[in-house]
Amino acid sequence: MTQRAALSLTARLAILFAVATIVTFALVGTYLYQALAMQLEQRDDMELVSKSRQIRHLLRESESIAAIRQEPNRFLNAMYGHDEIRLQLLQTDGQLIMQSSAPSRALPSLPLVPATRHALENDVSDWESGVGTGRVIASAGMVGKTSLEPVHIVLAREGTNRSAMMRKYGETLAVAVWLGAILAAALGFLVVQLGLRPLRLIITQANAISTQRLHTRLSNDNTPRELHELGQAFNAMLDRLEDGVKRLTQFASDIAHDLRTPVNTLMVETQVALTKERSNEEYQILLGSNLEEYERLARIIENTLFLARADNAQLAMQSETLDLAVELERIRDYFEGLAEDAGVRLTIAAAALTIEADPILFRRAVSNLVSNAIVHTPRGSFIHLSAATAVGNKTRVTVENGGPGIPAEHLPHIFERFYRGDAARAPSMYSAGLGLAIVCAIMRLHGGDAGVTSVAGEKTVFYLCFPGVTRRRRRRTRLQRRNKQRGAVPASVPDK
Repeated sequence: MTQRAALSLTARLAILFAVATIVTFALVGTYLYQALAMQLEQRDDMELVSKSRQIRHLLRESESIAAIRQEPNRFLNAMYGHDEIRLQLLQTDGQLIMQSSAPSRALPSLPLVPATRHALENDVSDWESGVGTGRVIASAGMVGKTSLEPVHIVLAREGTNRSAMMRKYGETLAVAVWLGAILAAALGFLVVQLGLRPLRLIITQANAISTQRLHTRLSNDNTPRELHELGQAFNAMLDRLEDGVKRLTQFASDIAHDLRTPVNTLMVETQVALTKERSNEEYQILLGSNLEEYERLARIIENTLFLARADNAQLAMQSETLDLAVELERIRDYFEGLAEDAGVRLTIAAAALTIEADPILFRRAVSNLVSNAIVHTPRGSFIHLSAATAVGNKTRVTVENGGPGIPAEHLPHIFERFYRGDAARAPSMYSAGLGLAIVCAIMRLHGGDAGVTSVAGEKTVFYLCFPGVTRRRRRRTRLQRRNKQRGAVPASVPDK
């Protein structure tokens, strides 16, 4: 099946413009035709009424019906110049006294306008004359000034000329409508062509943008005001695409860099070991060292895959109600030994708060912050875990540690992937720069956010803001708390 080509926007607008013009012209033409027909009909009716009054006056001045039969010229002269009007004077028994000319069809019987009042336009009726729709009026009259003789006056207009004139007028009007529509469609096509010229300029600019020229932006200097928003939205999309491409390129470069280090280490150690015969103990040391590098490679790959799946929302979360006091206590127990080895005091202060979160992801996020704090906290200082209610019914979990703090220029980038603000403090052999990025990704999955504040020489505070818990969730929390059993070890190891 062949697909029919869609009409261009210019053709669509030109056709719509032509259709709108035809409809408008047709309505206007119909209105003019009807208005002219009504005016002509009113004019004819007024003329019939006027003639009816004139005939009544002539009847009054006549001596008798017999005199009218003998000398009908006065009445015929009154009809001179009105060829379409037929006059009949009848006796009350229907006998014809005189007529100006025979009508094309017999005149109908109509109610008479009484002789006691003047005829009006409302007394005129339609009459099918055989050559078109005519108008007719019948009224009573009196012959003579003293000895009155009643007669019937019938005046009819056949309307032949009026019908022919209206038919000609209608034909002329139809031709004018079609010619006007054709002319309007042609002019509309030209107007649309000119009007869409700025859009074609935008298309030309957009076609010039490629992956090698993502820095190019659309110019709104000469575009109409209606297209400014389109240009701004397109430029904003280009900004996002350019930033995404840069981040993706940087991400690929960082991955290659971090993978190259352990691979080179493995290659060098293996090459050195192969230069001569080694003892079993030396081989065991070599394999142990290689195992550490393999574990590091596996950790980098796992974290990278986690971030990729989190960005594409492919992680199946299993949220449940978590008691923060219990969770933080569990994490402190897990890291207590490492903190003692590092000479750091690990404390906790959590109110009776609950959140809706995936327990594994929650422990992974907090564990990343705690392990990162242990690495950067000097001996003799402290790490403090806390949970409290924040603004907007949110729950805030913080990991605070003493120490030199983080320089202000690093704070905006601290959650970026592979970002290492201080290479000396965080050597690549201990960290791949993905731990905080994973924390940020986990918080996005929970609909919350992560942040950091730091005071130079005093402390650094990482915080996680979780959305508020609804009333129904609080009820479910109380039920779960009764049946909850404590575990001993976090479900995940910290990411580095």
